[in-house]
Amino acid sequence: MFGFIFIDLIPNHWRVLPTRPMVATAAMAAKCVLALFCACGLTCGLICGLICGPISAANGQTAYAASGQSANPSQKKFSDNGKLTSATRPLRTFAWKFGRVDDPNYTGMPEGWSRYRGIGYPNFVHSELVAKDPLFEKKIQRLDAWLINTWQTLQEQADNYPWLSRIPTPPSVGDLAVDRYLRVELDGGQFKLQSPAIESARQYQYQLSCDVMTEGLRYDSVRIEFVFLDKNDKEISVRSSPRVSGTRDWERLAVKMVRPPIGVAKMAVRLIIERSSDGFEDIRGTIGFDNVRIDQFPQLRVTTDQPNGVYVSSTSVECQASVLGLGTSGASVGFELLDHQGNVISKSQLEVTSKQRSSKAKLATDEDEISNESHVRWKTPIMDPGFYRVIASIDHPEPVIGPDQSGMTASVSGHPWPRLVSETTFVVIDPSLQGPVHGPFGWTLPKEVIRQSPRELSKWLTDLGVAWIKYPCWLSPDDRVAAEKIATMMAKLQESGIQTIGMLDSPPANEVPSYDLRSRRDLVAAQLFRDPNVWQPKLETVMSVMTLKVRKWQIGGEKDFSFLGRPHLRDSVKQISKGLQGYGQPIEVAISWPWLEKELPESDTTWRSACRSAEPSLQATELDQFLSLSEGNSPSTGPTTWLLLDPIDKSQYDQENRVRDLILRMATVRSHRVEAAFLSKPHDPQRGILKPDGRPDELLLPWRTTSRVIGDLRKAGSLRLRGGSESIVFVGDDRAVMMLWSPEPTKEKLFLGYDVKQVDAWGRVTPLPVIPDPIQPHQLINVGPVPIFITGVDPVLLAFRMSVKTQPKQFDSLLGQQQKLSVMLTNPTRESLVGSMRVRAPEAWTITDPMRTWETLAGRSLAEQFDVVLGNTAKIGSYELPIQFELDTVPPKLVTVYREITVGPEGLLVKVTTRLLKSGELRVRIDITNRSARRQAYNAHLFAPGRQYQSTFIEIKPDETVRREIYWENGRDLIGQQLILRAREQDGDRVMNYSIDVNR
Repeated sequence: MFGFIFIDLIPNHWRVLPTRPMVATAAMAAKCVLALFCACGLTCGLICGLICGPISAANGQTAYAASGQSANPSQKKFSDNGKLTSATRPLRTFAWKFGRVDDPNYTGMPEGWSRYRGIGYPNFVHSELVAKDPLFEKKIQRLDAWLINTWQTLQEQADNYPWLSRIPTPPSVGDLAVDRYLRVELDGGQFKLQSPAIESARQYQYQLSCDVMTEGLRYDSVRIEFVFLDKNDKEISVRSSPRVSGTRDWERLAVKMVRPPIGVAKMAVRLIIERSSDGFEDIRGTIGFDNVRIDQFPQLRVTTDQPNGVYVSSTSVECQASVLGLGTSGASVGFELLDHQGNVISKSQLEVTSKQRSSKAKLATDEDEISNESHVRWKTPIMDPGFYRVIASIDHPEPVIGPDQSGMTASVSGHPWPRLVSETTFVVIDPSLQGPVHGPFGWTLPKEVIRQSPRELSKWLTDLGVAWIKYPCWLSPDDRVAAEKIATMMAKLQESGIQTIGMLDSPPANEVPSYDLRSRRDLVAAQLFRDPNVWQPKLETVMSVMTLKVRKWQIGGEKDFSFLGRPHLRDSVKQISKGLQGYGQPIEVAISWPWLEKELPESDTTWRSACRSAEPSLQATELDQFLSLSEGNSPSTGPTTWLLLDPIDKSQYDQENRVRDLILRMATVRSHRVEAAFLSKPHDPQRGILKPDGRPDELLLPWRTTSRVIGDLRKAGSLRLRGGSESIVFVGDDRAVMMLWSPEPTKEKLFLGYDVKQVDAWGRVTPLPVIPDPIQPHQLINVGPVPIFITGVDPVLLAFRMSVKTQPKQFDSLLGQQQKLSVMLTNPTRESLVGSMRVRAPEAWTITDPMRTWETLAGRSLAEQFDVVLGNTAKIGSYELPIQFELDTVPPKLVTVYREITVGPEGLLVKVTTRLLKSGELRVRIDITNRSARRQAYNAHLFAPGRQYQSTFIEIKPDETVRREIYWENGRDLIGQQLILRAREQDGDRVMNYSIDVNR
């Protein structure tokens, strides 16, 4: 009977587990309950099923609670003193399950946790540890009552049975078996709760997780924070999880794989419920927190022998995997080398040689002491130019089991860990794309780059094609040392040919109160420079040093549009400029101005440059239109144009689209009068071209390649290509470059010179040999969605190609009658040019004297006229007319250009489609649109191979579309054949021949 009653107490989510090591409290409970049940004559099997199994499942306070694995003889053992026999210790987990062990004093809150109280965090927001299953809790309480009553009854029999007195008071089964969580009931306020601080070690990385439930949230959101503290409990760093809101069942929030920063001694957890960013908060709502857990993992880091990850081609790269806190032996590190498309280039598996390092062992960039570090080195093959990833990984080795040494009741040691992965990146650049930097492309640098030596920084930036930099220069008024250091850096960059701009974005945090701002939102240029009596004394130090080195200054940070709409803006900026240059040499001032706002007339401006931007970033076509409009409205003597050229978001676009968008916008810049174009956050993980640590990201090489190839060139026009590719031609004093791209992969055949190379977005240079051809030698170029650059192009040849034009663009369909064709060209050289031309017409055309010789002076143009007669079989439509030129140069050059000529009545559009019907008939549908101003009428005849032709009459009024349908029996026999539509104008001389391919 008792067995039946107690089985009813087992909740559905319990499962019977094998007996495992438990904490002392759980063991005591099992023994007490076991003794009581044995005294009542119940079987041990029922006891283990009811007590031992559920306690393990509910509390999980074992070395392998996370995985359900049990210890086995092959795992590492411990000596009698409880310490590892090896030199390492097991990994640890710190966990709060919000059971009774976390609330031993029955306060309703986890012990040691502190709740924040203050403005916005009222006391009346209720929080309490409660049972997830209240019904089960009541059942367990009945069991607790029965146990106490039974124990008391047994104690009353101790005089007769002395051994009963040795049975201790049974602990509460409910405290051990009931699953509890922290429940927060909202009442119009926020909530923040922080755990006690626990020790942290930098040789490990940590992962924080917490189960969260939300109900009825509309404005508020829930998140967890991982807080790192120094030895004095001062906050050093905080990492946050994603936010959740609305109504959600239990789900896990996590802050994954965090390495404690330098100086950290402790860590803690924060549970946070906060209002929306616009200040709205929920009056009602329920939130639950459970299973807060910090897992400790070994640390794996992979680096290369160049800190910035930039290499020159034809070298190998040395990679080093550093392993800390491994806690076991027998592990191996796997290396994989991948290209920008994710293809594996090389791989290797190397054993970790464990070396117990001295207590003074350090990482190269760390200031704190860490130990137990091992290194594995691997050299890549000889590398070609490109962007590469190196992935190092360690698979889960045999775990180490051991007793917990932490002193925390909620900690677990020896947990298993997943496959560890670390990644780094590097780029290999082609030395042929080196040289002095030129052009408008640059970066806004973060303050941290000052840590690099000026020489190393200068080399790094020039290697990457950076021609301009902005740097934030607002310092404390007494920090002359920092001012001198920045001035030295700027001078070194200028020596390398890099244009420098000082940026006065915001003062140091300790100086902000001096500006009497109402809120953080007022931390903008228009407010900071409001009172000269405040800002002038504070900027005297930096400006007196810096204006001797830097002439251009931007007032305000990037996208700081606070001057927009300010009264008397012209005078205000003039006053600021005058106040700043009073400390040194005359300066040029720039401000930020949005694209969507109209520029002020030149008479209302006193700034030298305007930095334009928009959010979201403009596409290439939009940027082209805005720049054209700006140049049309602003004289060349007005403020020069700077702009921000940030890449599109990595989380929303794939690599191919991001690369194409960036290159096309950079190409657009070279089509207009843009002085400088900046990446405002080059280190941004989503919209930058560098990793946050300064290593290369996937867009670095496309940006560098474009800057290096076309940075000092200007757009000269475009070429129409037969394969349908888009093109832009860039020219300079002595060189020319073509940029090609196509929505779909295609091939282009054209002759561009004898030393032509293709450069792709990743900086890979490929020679393009001349392919012999009796009609036209040519290069064969593969073109795709990502733009490529064709360098080494003969500038004369390219300019000559672009100069060739034909007139008219359309021949009327007057068959047998003479029409005129003019071919015009320009001599792009500085000397007279002699040559010949030949028009290669279609077979149905007749051209009188199709070959001509010509001569023209330097820079002069000429036109040759040809008489063209369309034969009776000439068809209407679009033709690519080849015109072949032979230039009398050394060596002679043969150039064939193609120009589009349309044949047909002006304003008349013909569209013919075919369809095989279910009846077996072939339907031919003829749609003719008349866009001319006159009525047109035609007698049309449709010819099919081996069939009697069919006729119809078509009359089309201006701006009208007329449809005619003709049907052929046994239409399947006509599939794959060609039909001819011949339409003769009524009361006119025009004849239209139109061929129709029958495909279906």
